[in-house]
Amino acid sequence: MMRVLIVEDEPLQRRALVLALLGAGFEVFEAEDAAACRRVLQAKPVDVVVLDLGLPDQDGVALAADLHRRGDVGLIVVTRRSEPEARIATLDVGADDYLVKPVHVGELAARIRSVMRRRRPAGHRVVTLGRWRIDLDARTATDGPRSAGLTRGEFEILAMLISADGKVVSREDMLIAISRNPLDADLRSVDVLVSRIRRKLGPTLGDQDVIVTAPGLGYQLGTIDADFRSD
Repeated sequence: MMRVLIVEDEPLQRRALVLALLGAGFEVFEAEDAAACRRVLQAKPVDVVVLDLGLPDQDGVALAADLHRRGDVGLIVVTRRSEPEARIATLDVGADDYLVKPVHVGELAARIRSVMRRRRPAGHRVVTLGRWRIDLDARTATDGPRSAGLTRGEFEILAMLISADGKVVSREDMLIAISRNPLDADLRSVDVLVSRIRRKLGPTLGDQDVIVTAPGLGYQLGTIDADFRSD
């Protein structure tokens, strides 16, 4: 289970994020300021820190730089500061992502998972779907020397379905993962991307599609007996 630390000085906002991410399947810790953040990190293993910049005891950009120097946690900034200068300064000191409040909790959960995928060491996990070799860290789908040429959105959907291990993934969750502004996006874009993945990968076992439709629910991996291994 992914472990997330919420660093937010406003109690109601902090609690709302904690409850939402617990509901999304994360193990969640909380801290009200930079000092509490450091105490949690000393006591518990954490994968990703979700950081508000407006803390009472230390500038958030300075804390972001300190967390980046640790090298062992991902960092997502969630703040009301929308000016480009704040975004640039925070990304320059090593933040993995930057979201402006109010934030859609489903999008935040998807960004946390995305940061974790990027932070895994190369060769961490390879999945075989029929004749296709899916490298989840290199973000490639290959059949010998041939590449499927999946786009970012197509690969994101395929990775979500692989991680779901045969369970249905809703179109709404897919839309959040592939869209910068999911509230303004169209669910039909998910259907288009699934259609393109099917066309590029073709059937994986016999005549079975790599992705099958769960009517009224979403999509699931067709090849549920895929071969998972670490390189």
